[in-house]
Amino acid sequence: MALAHDLGYDLEEALKREGLNRNDLVALRSPPIEGVPLDITDRLLTCFLSACNQNIDETRKVIKIFYDARRDGPELFNDRDPFSPKIRQCFQNQDYFPLPPTPSGYSVVYHRLSSPKASNYCFDEAVKTYFMLLESCLTTDGPRPGLICLFDMSNVGLTHLLRVKISTIRKFFHYLQDGLPAKLKAIHVLNAVSFFDKVLYIIKPFIHAEILKMLFLHGSNDSLESLYEDWIPRSCLPSDYGGELKSVADLHQEHIKKFESMRPYFLAEERQRNGKGGDDSALIDGASKKMKSLDID
Repeated sequence: MALAHDLGYDLEEALKREGLNRNDLVALRSPPIEGVPLDITDRLLTCFLSACNQNIDETRKVIKIFYDARRDGPELFNDRDPFSPKIRQCFQNQDYFPLPPTPSGYSVVYHRLSSPKASNYCFDEAVKTYFMLLESCLTTDGPRPGLICLFDMSNVGLTHLLRVKISTIRKFFHYLQDGLPAKLKAIHVLNAVSFFDKVLYIIKPFIHAEILKMLFLHGSNDSLESLYEDWIPRSCLPSDYGGELKSVADLHQEHIKKFESMRPYFLAEERQRNGKGGDDSALIDGASKKMKSLDID
């Protein structure tokens, strides 16, 4: 029986598609990783294994960062009920959805502000909802050879920068670069604003050099032919960008239903991560303390 905190993709198909070995999933569990739930699922382990090119030691390090980042950033990873007023407010003022995998097999996630009003923008909640989007993509696509992040800045103004928190930016990029169970391939910014240099000034201290090389800017008057040819074909893009899919607004409304259907997952994942899901979901360090308490002098 599938666990409520498990991702939903076809594990056997993903293992075969990505050329992954089940024996490696067993190796990732031994010895246990401190701070990681005992009942971490094979589907999540598979995403990490793929993201780390099947390097067991590196995969274990990234798994620990993943859980440490969630523990150290409760404002970004807790209270993720898609029906909560704060998350609904994000849905009403921002667009979030994954796009179909590209011909190269890359997953694509899309985000933009649908409202230009800075007063409607809560940075922490926006980042939280973006991380929810990444997980909704994982539960559908499973492990992939890469992930493309697509941002549209058409409704971003200078006043939005005043609502940004440096501590949240640090946590955002730490998780995205070092703890994500996916392999980041590119970040494409559509309708890049004239003051992008100011955006870069804020975020650059927290971005690895290799990630900066993955950043592609597309101005509002620029042709998107390079995007179509090298990264995301028209068949995988919304009609707003000359693509063959539905509009951004329609795709966002459809994905809200996906978020809603994942409510049991988001609630169960938090319980499991915090060791509140039952005996099987106790954390490794908690289990160690129990063992020590049984020692007889």
